[in-house]
Amino acid sequence: VLVVDDEEEIHTITRLALESYTFENRKVGVLSAFSRREAEQVLEQESDIALVLLDVVMEEDDSGLHLVEYIRKILDNQSVRIVLRTGQPGKAPENEVIASYDINDYKTKPEFTVQKLFTTVTACLRAYHNIETIRRNAQGLEAIIRSSALVFKNQSFGKLGENVLARLMEIFFSSDPSGVNAAFFMGMPNSSIILMAGTGQYRDLQNQSLDEVLPDRVVETVVRYGKQGGESFQAGDYVGSFCSKEGFRSVLYLAGCDALSRLDRKLLRTYANNIAISFDNISLNREIINTQKEVILTLGEIVETRSQETAHHVRRVAEMCYHLARLCRLDEKDCDIIRLASPMHDVGKIGIPEAVLNKPGKLTDSEFEKIKDHARIGYDILRKSNRPIMKAASVIAFQHHERWDGNGYPRGLAGEDIHIFGRITSIVDVFDALSHSRCYKDAWPVDRIVRHMEAESGSHFDPALIQIFLGNLAVFEQINFQFPD
Repeated sequence: VLVVDDEEEIHTITRLALESYTFENRKVGVLSAFSRREAEQVLEQESDIALVLLDVVMEEDDSGLHLVEYIRKILDNQSVRIVLRTGQPGKAPENEVIASYDINDYKTKPEFTVQKLFTTVTACLRAYHNIETIRRNAQGLEAIIRSSALVFKNQSFGKLGENVLARLMEIFFSSDPSGVNAAFFMGMPNSSIILMAGTGQYRDLQNQSLDEVLPDRVVETVVRYGKQGGESFQAGDYVGSFCSKEGFRSVLYLAGCDALSRLDRKLLRTYANNIAISFDNISLNREIINTQKEVILTLGEIVETRSQETAHHVRRVAEMCYHLARLCRLDEKDCDIIRLASPMHDVGKIGIPEAVLNKPGKLTDSEFEKIKDHARIGYDILRKSNRPIMKAASVIAFQHHERWDGNGYPRGLAGEDIHIFGRITSIVDVFDALSHSRCYKDAWPVDRIVRHMEAESGSHFDPALIQIFLGNLAVFEQINFQFPD
């Protein structure tokens, strides 16, 4: 309670009257200010003032009214309750003040007895408590919605646990998260539930199983919940176990929830359930991506089989493109996209006659022109999709035969005008083609391939990418061994 009055006696009487006063088992503190300016300073420094008992006439006849405007409009504080009490009602007529200013009660000092003070303070604190509950509830729900989006912005399961707990700390323990013991576990279908991230005593226990980390009583609770999942507060701890439709499991454990209010506990349940629902969405998204990957690989394999190349060619290209992209420090999202899209690099060969496609001898100029058409055909097949993977695949199909010096096809692009996906796939496709036998040639030994690619650096290939590729040749040779013809 903040008492704002220029009479010392008013402060003394109010303090004595509220000396033994409690609200919901908590003692109420009394702060003092003797002018409008002092009151403004106190209000700026103290964030938990619930009630202002305010005189109207202080250094000026309307100082109290100016302070009301300052609280409501400048500080934008709509929660604090304001009670005007004045010894000069003629300076501030009740009807006029109530109609013009956002105050909650009006009292003249003679009528403001100890009993009236008790009644007024109690009513105002109840109102403040209810307003703050509604405000915190709204803020908590807003934070949960915002945090859930942040948690799942990165689709990597490796970062998921860290994000879940980071947002949890921000919402419920922003003032002092240091002593909070929390743990987030995940488990794939038919596998152990593993700690993904922890705080406090669980901070450095990643990759350990749930039954190795948590108390036996908590493990028993999770086991009892089974595949249906469940949540509860027990012995001051929160345990939430969730299972997606695809069988993915997640467990959120928070130790020592005694300090959380009833509202915070409700918000914690809401947060945990929101994470679980979003987790289902991630599982569905992963299923869609895996389906796309299978379709792309299958189509790529069909095309390569038609041209009498092994199906493992597209798998090798996908893996090599991914690793070269990582070595080039592309972000993980782009690395994943090129891995999924590059198997479609030669999809345009579906429109090339087999007699030309599988001719064992040297192609004539006209036959070579027909072969070159596969880049444009592939682009035309893929370009109509708005899906990121298909859009990337269309770029790769169109540009993987372009050359750094501008003498490639189909458009004669040069240098960095060629998309990084096209430049990466160009290197990988040539390396894989030279490493394996084809109907028109035998496989080359590695040293010959290296000499050829070094010679083509700056003409056929991006010289910076070639340096990275050849500097990590063992990585790509291992992929050759992993997917042999």
